[in-house]
Amino acid sequence: MSNELERRLEGMLAEAPEPDPGAGEEALHRALRALRPAAPAHRGLRTAVLVFAAAVVLLAIAAGSLAAAGALHVSFGAKKKPHPEVTQLVLPNGANGIAALVGGRLSVVIKGGFRLQARATAAALSPHALYVAAGIGQSLVAMAPSGRRAWSRPASGKVVAIAWAPDGLEIAYIVRRGGRLALHVIYGNGKRDTMIDRSVRAVRPSWRADSLAFAYVGAGGKAIVYDLGHRSRSVFGTAAPVTHLAFAPAGRTLAVATPRTALVGRRTVANGEVEALGWSHGRPAVALATRRLPVVRSLGRNDRPEDDFMVPGRVVGFTGGLIVTRTRTSLLAGWREKRVTTLLTLRPTASVEDLAIG
Repeated sequence: MSNELERRLEGMLAEAPEPDPGAGEEALHRALRALRPAAPAHRGLRTAVLVFAAAVVLLAIAAGSLAAAGALHVSFGAKKKPHPEVTQLVLPNGANGIAALVGGRLSVVIKGGFRLQARATAAALSPHALYVAAGIGQSLVAMAPSGRRAWSRPASGKVVAIAWAPDGLEIAYIVRRGGRLALHVIYGNGKRDTMIDRSVRAVRPSWRADSLAFAYVGAGGKAIVYDLGHRSRSVFGTAAPVTHLAFAPAGRTLAVATPRTALVGRRTVANGEVEALGWSHGRPAVALATRRLPVVRSLGRNDRPEDDFMVPGRVVGFTGGLIVTRTRTSLLAGWREKRVTTLLTLRPTASVEDLAIG
């Protein structure tokens, strides 16, 4: 084993939580009972059995530690594989990475061939899809595609929303603890976790383009902009309850939506049942549900509707500059350029909880 590989392994084990007290002893007893010979054996065979038992103990301890962190699921014996919720995830042309959380299972595909599968509660990609952050168990975990670096921090609850800053230096995330939702900010390297608001709503925060501020929804349902430099917050407008937030990819314009209204800045730009809100090709866009097919409205320079067009299924969101829709058995991306990619096929009953394209 090379020195570099040894250093990586030591780093991983140092981050892993300690196994439960008595786990090693219990694993040893089970291993010895399973490996106890039925008849006296030669000394060489006995030695081999003891060595194998010791290896099983070490594996059980390491697996217990990783499983406690939510990073690994270990089981023994034959087990019937459940029917998959989705097929293989497909990376759209021009994208660096994609992360989809379907039925509680996270699938990640990064340009270059890296693929990841894990149980999770929320997920977000870093800029250029260099890393993925996920809520796993009761921890916030960051993973590098190559696996060379990763960190995990206890969240003391279930992570329900994650947003990575455009410069990659900080992450805003929301944790459910009991009946409350709390907003935190943590450095992209897993250091300096800071509580921002002890009572918020479960809407993914949106970062301003300069990474110096982000918007979130307070407990009262209004949009709040938090300034990191001044450590101050200000209520944005009077719209409530806000269900969607989206800062512009450049500048400081914030778009918000309630269940029946979409606003850019403080100006109402659409009325109707809002399915999704975001930015496409540098312009604000809103998806409105109709009796037939969803209508996507793209807005021009003066926040005036430029064109409306219909898309199939239901609009899941605007991410990576693409419009993502869900039909009965497919998740699709594109539409604006008329080049549509089938991201994955899925069971009709499967739920799509999170999606990010970077």
